[in-house]
Amino acid sequence: MSKRLAAAVVVALVAMVLAGIVAYQPAAETQTNTSLGSGSDLARALLRAVIERGNEVSFKATQTIILWYPTGSSACITNVIHKAPNLTKTEYLPSATATSGYRVVISDGESTWHYEPSLGVVFHMPGTAPDRARRQKPAGTGPGTVSAASGSVLSLIERNYSVLLVSTESLAGRRAHVIKLKPVHPGNPSRTIWVDTELPFILRTEKYRPNGFLSSASFYNDIEFWPQIDDSTFRLQVPPGVAIVTLPGPGDLVTLEELQDKAGFAVPVPGFVPAGYILEGGTLTRRGDVEVAHLRFTDGLNTISFFVAPPTPRVDRRSGPASIADQFDMVSLGRQVALDGARGQLADYQDAKLLRWQASGYEFTLIGEVDESLLLQMAESVDAPESRIPAKDPLGGSVIKFFYEFFWTGR
Repeated sequence: MSKRLAAAVVVALVAMVLAGIVAYQPAAETQTNTSLGSGSDLARALLRAVIERGNEVSFKATQTIILWYPTGSSACITNVIHKAPNLTKTEYLPSATATSGYRVVISDGESTWHYEPSLGVVFHMPGTAPDRARRQKPAGTGPGTVSAASGSVLSLIERNYSVLLVSTESLAGRRAHVIKLKPVHPGNPSRTIWVDTELPFILRTEKYRPNGFLSSASFYNDIEFWPQIDDSTFRLQVPPGVAIVTLPGPGDLVTLEELQDKAGFAVPVPGFVPAGYILEGGTLTRRGDVEVAHLRFTDGLNTISFFVAPPTPRVDRRSGPASIADQFDMVSLGRQVALDGARGQLADYQDAKLLRWQASGYEFTLIGEVDESLLLQMAESVDAPESRIPAKDPLGGSVIKFFYEFFWTGR
């Protein structure tokens, strides 16, 4: 598999992130009420309805997605079909401003299927249906719901973000309440969402980096609610000659104690975690002959992922076929940064930043949308156990998987 293919995977997965963001169209009519400043109760009620019942709304829509990042910008148009509660099909249409050509992403209720016609490949990710985790656990139970550690998702958001109802607008033929989510703690991104006045549905989203710059916006050009949709719409017909590449599923989050018991190596935890974030849980994933631990921290709205790859003896890479991890060299991206007793690589990935370093034979990766100074503080607070075995460099594949796991199941 070529570097071009691996890079295309990352580009496509990042675009998938924003397929779940619904959103932006300049409002034809805006009503700004100063009295809405006291409407925080309504804003929280709307947010709760979206979190708890947003997937219950079936629709067909045409959507525009715009991204701004350090090296430029891009945009694409998608056709989205969603049948409640967990069937979704997104077609990415080619355009002069799109980063790639036509492609299709389908969530069939159990898996995600991502077809890249230009590459002749279908990527299959079992267990990544957006609603699957919710259906597997009773509401409010288990580490993956956050409530086991520190209350519900909504309570975490309310604790770490001011939820403000600022206006009511008309857009795309609908009326919407405009809600701003501003971080209480510095270094976190903020969002503005437009929630339909009749349905628990986000019509528009704008996302801002910690420095206040707009990083993404998305909007519906048109939308139809409650259409008749056949289930066959969500079955991907793989053309003859197209390869199917299956990526490992994310697995359920477990507690830190369970993760430590399952892992055959010590899993260090950062001594510093940004204010407002709690440890949601972790997973253990096998990459060839290497197991990689993944700890996930959240403040209710955003997530920081921490990957730990233990020291392993180097192996002869010629003994088997080249993997995505072998072909996609993360170390070559970004810039070098100085850590306490080590050097790392810091790279931008659309809204997120990725920090990677090695210590005592371990290899560590932090990925999050917070300010880079917070990631650097987390990295410097990690005490790696002593080891004499050099690291193998297995994290490229884990980063590929991260984009599915983080954005599909972590938001």
